[in-house]
Amino acid sequence: MSNATDRPDELPPKRIAPVEENLDESGIWAFESQHGDTFQMDFTRHRFLKLLLITAGAGVIDGDWGQPVCKKGDLVVVPAGMRHKIVDSHRQPISLYGLGIAHKLFRPVAGVARTFPCGVLQAQQLGPLRLENRLRRLLYTHRQGDRLHRLASVAAALDLVAQVSLAAVSPGLPLAELDAMEDDDPQSPAVPVQSSTIESDPMIETYLTWLQHNFFEPQSLGDAAGACGMSRRGFTTAFRKQTGRTWLDHVNRLRVQHAVTLLQTTNRKMASIAFQCGFEDLSTFYRVMHRITGHRPGVYRTKSNQVSAAVIPSFRR
Repeated sequence: MSNATDRPDELPPKRIAPVEENLDESGIWAFESQHGDTFQMDFTRHRFLKLLLITAGAGVIDGDWGQPVCKKGDLVVVPAGMRHKIVDSHRQPISLYGLGIAHKLFRPVAGVARTFPCGVLQAQQLGPLRLENRLRRLLYTHRQGDRLHRLASVAAALDLVAQVSLAAVSPGLPLAELDAMEDDDPQSPAVPVQSSTIESDPMIETYLTWLQHNFFEPQSLGDAAGACGMSRRGFTTAFRKQTGRTWLDHVNRLRVQHAVTLLQTTNRKMASIAFQCGFEDLSTFYRVMHRITGHRPGVYRTKSNQVSAAVIPSFRR
């Protein structure tokens, strides 16, 4: 019979000093740390990017950037070379998941490290990403040690950094202006820019930013409401107030926009395009495309070669 200390869900001991740096040969360091009441940390620097997800407690991240406050749910992004240390709040010792990523892993995309956010990203910016679940899974994967799990760790770490960086982009960043164009020109549709005079909900803004890059994911209204920490009714009301549309209509417009791009720029089969854009079947794809654009999908493919410059039509209301 195994001892209680052998249980995989056993909590790690509370620490009085930071976890020792341990970047593996694949360029990943995943760790967990639960601070005790007497935890202390000296200033340090790393030669790699470090992410710290605060899972409990609160404190400040003292360093070259000042003393930004962090609390449960916040993510601290520490660039390579940044001098920093964690100072726990009195009687609120921090618990966290940590991730270090060597810069060699970013080399295939030249200059991408300059686009990464820096500092404390607040929890409400990151809700749809489910970072705690991602990092918990990554921590398990990283501990396995074999080649395939190391590959999975690298892939998960890079995707996490990319999703966090996308979420850090201004939620108000629009796609293309839509309503100024003609209804009968079947070219790349896009989601209309919302009026800046509408009072915005930060959780809805965060979700909209996430949705722009994840519209193809299987999801329900309940999933969306949960990601924003709202009831279905509250989310439905807030979403319509901010976008002027229902949640499903907005998702479908993002999917149709991508579908039109694929129709005009690839020779992929209709079924492949439908599934890639998030539609579960061809009949739904055809029906939604016609309702939103007034055209069947084939129109965009047959006419795209006749137009030298893309014209973006308005979606039908």
